[in-house]
Amino acid sequence: MAAAGSEGSPTTPQNSTNSSFNAEDNGSRSPSISSAKEFMWTSLLVSKPTKKYGKKFKGRDPVVIERSNLVNISKLVVKELIEQSLRYGRMLDSDHMPLQHFFIVLEHVLRHGLRPKKGLLGPKKELWDILQMVEKYAPEAQDITASVRDLPTVRTHMGRARAWLRLALMQKKLADYLKVLIDHKDEALVEYFEPDALMLSDEAIVIIGLLVGLNVIDCNLCVKEEDLDCPQGVIDFSLYLRSSNTISSDSSNEEQGDPMTTVLDQKNYIEELNRHLNATVANLQSKVESLTTTNALMKEDMAISKNNLQSLYEENRRLRKRLAGGGDEGITFL
Repeated sequence: MAAAGSEGSPTTPQNSTNSSFNAEDNGSRSPSISSAKEFMWTSLLVSKPTKKYGKKFKGRDPVVIERSNLVNISKLVVKELIEQSLRYGRMLDSDHMPLQHFFIVLEHVLRHGLRPKKGLLGPKKELWDILQMVEKYAPEAQDITASVRDLPTVRTHMGRARAWLRLALMQKKLADYLKVLIDHKDEALVEYFEPDALMLSDEAIVIIGLLVGLNVIDCNLCVKEEDLDCPQGVIDFSLYLRSSNTISSDSSNEEQGDPMTTVLDQKNYIEELNRHLNATVANLQSKVESLTTTNALMKEDMAISKNNLQSLYEENRRLRKRLAGGGDEGITFL
């Protein structure tokens, strides 16, 4: 017991000294620790790396990347479409592959950021509803809108929108009609698109500029024979992503095929000249027919006028005879 007491007696001051040392140590270090914590919190709240991280996140925004990708692929498709149209000098039809790619990309551009359906019973936002508003700001678009409404082979809203885009391209008014929508986007587009949609951003002006370049091409699209209600196909990017070897081989093939290209150009020129001459001859024939008809009518009118004049002469002669006979009788009576 004494040993235990003797052993326990020295432990108490040792613990007290340790506790006092720890207390002194804590008391001496507590201001530095608290200041360090405050510094850490202030550095976390006001540090510059947070701003850099925000900029990186803003640059990696998936919506911005989508808009940039759509603009870039639109540039490639429109460039290829114009180059092939000018190279071959022919009117493009529905089977032309770059033209099909153009309509697929344009559909993605116009539907980017389209608001989804609200609830189960809410109305669904359709591209066709947006395109129908063009005639509100551009009355000349009423013809193609009415034609699309009367198409018997198109039943869905998306099919009507595709038909409308094809007719507008054939009229070379596609850029003008879409520019009208962008000019009135506060009235027409805000209700249908999200705030970060491509049609509400600055990239929409770039798309309109690309569409203006398509006014140099001629298209002949038979909308009634196409199945516009079905989903469109995919894009073959191999037509636009070419290596240097492919470009050099294409240029060599073009150099070798120059005589054939010249013959085709001459053939197209002669056909166009012949078409123009045929149209001129048809106009002249119609004018000759109209002049012949007018001449015949004038001859008939002239004959009728001569007959009327002859009858008037005879009536005048009879009246003169009556007047002359009446005067003689009066003289003899007197």
